[in-house]
Amino acid sequence: MAGTVTALALADFRERRRRPAYLVVLLGTLALGLLAAPVGSSTWQVFQISGYRGLYTSGYVGTVTALGGAVWLALAGFNITRGTVPKDERNGVGQILAATPMTRPSYLFGKFCSNLLVLGSMLLALAVTAFGVQLVKGESYHVDVVRLLLPFVLITLPLLALVAACAVLFDTLPGLRGGIGALIWFVVWLVGIMASQASGAYDLLSMERISESMRQAISAAGHPAEAVRFGVGLTSDDKTPVTFDWQGLGLGNLGGGLLANAALLVAGSLVAALLSVLWFRRFDPSAAIGAVGALVPGAKGAADRTGAEHADHAEEPAAGAGTSFGLDPSLLTPPRTGSSFLPTLVGEVRILLQGMRWWWLGTLALAVLAAFVPSGNVLHPVLPLTVLWPVLIWSRMGNHAGAGSIDDLLAACPAAGRRLLAGLLAGIAVALAVTAVPIVRLIASGDTDAAVAALVGALVVPALAMLCGIVSRGPRLFQALYPLLWYAMFNRIPEVDFLGVAEGKGPGTAAVAAAAALLAALALGVDSVRRANR
Repeated sequence: MAGTVTALALADFRERRRRPAYLVVLLGTLALGLLAAPVGSSTWQVFQISGYRGLYTSGYVGTVTALGGAVWLALAGFNITRGTVPKDERNGVGQILAATPMTRPSYLFGKFCSNLLVLGSMLLALAVTAFGVQLVKGESYHVDVVRLLLPFVLITLPLLALVAACAVLFDTLPGLRGGIGALIWFVVWLVGIMASQASGAYDLLSMERISESMRQAISAAGHPAEAVRFGVGLTSDDKTPVTFDWQGLGLGNLGGGLLANAALLVAGSLVAALLSVLWFRRFDPSAAIGAVGALVPGAKGAADRTGAEHADHAEEPAAGAGTSFGLDPSLLTPPRTGSSFLPTLVGEVRILLQGMRWWWLGTLALAVLAAFVPSGNVLHPVLPLTVLWPVLIWSRMGNHAGAGSIDDLLAACPAAGRRLLAGLLAGIAVALAVTAVPIVRLIASGDTDAAVAALVGALVVPALAMLCGIVSRGPRLFQALYPLLWYAMFNRIPEVDFLGVAEGKGPGTAAVAAAAALLAALALGVDSVRRANR
């Protein structure tokens, strides 16, 4: 049985590493490794020490890179590892495995191992990048392999084990298998990262132990260390930091709670994996129908009439309320040659919003908030919140989750290019709808520059969503990348401030407009090439 589990995990890993989403997140991981110890005059920082930075020794580079990797992969990695159980269910592999002697725990453990292999491969690439960065920086050519790798092994890897287990757990819970699960995980990730850096909270990243060790090194160098604050997250600082020598974590630090913290994270991953067994029904359609029938009156009869099709058939069923929705083919009827473009646009808007009645409640609440908050709070934080709320809707762009082969059918018709353009405009319509009240408030207050910047910035998101959907043919790549981009923008990092909330420090309205046009052109171009090669 152990050999079967290993074969399942390896086969699953090999299949997933060929996906575009894996490549994108891997490239982002490597870029993060380069930013952890910025080259030249770059002001980017992954690990912030107020007014200071360590010399680029093996210990320092390894630690800051491992911490940055933990933050990045805990979110982006989760979104590319989840979804394997529903995928086996859709393509029939699960039903085949259900006919074998493989037990539920064995199958789920294989999925957990596969998830960990995906995340571990990226972590290995990040560790190699840290080694190269140290040599490129040239502040220390002495490579201490133990101090370089220990943070990856004791801090990042146990956290990624928990992420891998939670991805399996979310896959087995019908309400968390799709977009809602991604949104909930983003909230969990955000709270966890903030809590791990707050005194008195559970130290997920071992920040307290690392910061105390660094304070001692700063003090030993003759600098005041009492008021020094530490944080993890991609930021930019124009000030030239004061350097200090910190050798990093060694074997002598193992008794400082690092091992206990790692053991606790591993234990948490085991608990999450065991919990997933409670909900996993080994691809038994009747169990899924019974669960839906218990929650929704008449659902069982409806399922029987459609050939016992269970509730989580779609790749991203929870883009709405956690249950699947059948995409109405009538909404996708291509227009006749020469017909008006408006029906196509209206149809695409209806597709994006289908099954999202609950979404309007949140939209209304944000509109009321934007209408009545003090004018100083409209630009930040209300405006950024409005462009985060439709993330599940935008993630449908470029792919119609649950539509089966309808995309392939429509791509073959003469109006395929027009339909894609209509889909892009539908996403832009959603962006304009959610940002309308904040933009009107900005205009009313006389801040027209901020209003224009917000209007142009709102166009970037649907263009990015369309490109991600077309490239990956699914919603998860956008769900992995956009929350990180949003988080950086929300923290007023100028280089990615597409909404202009950093008040004049961002790339500028013209640059943002050019970025939106480029993303849209790439999306249309990739789709055109793909259709031409069919």
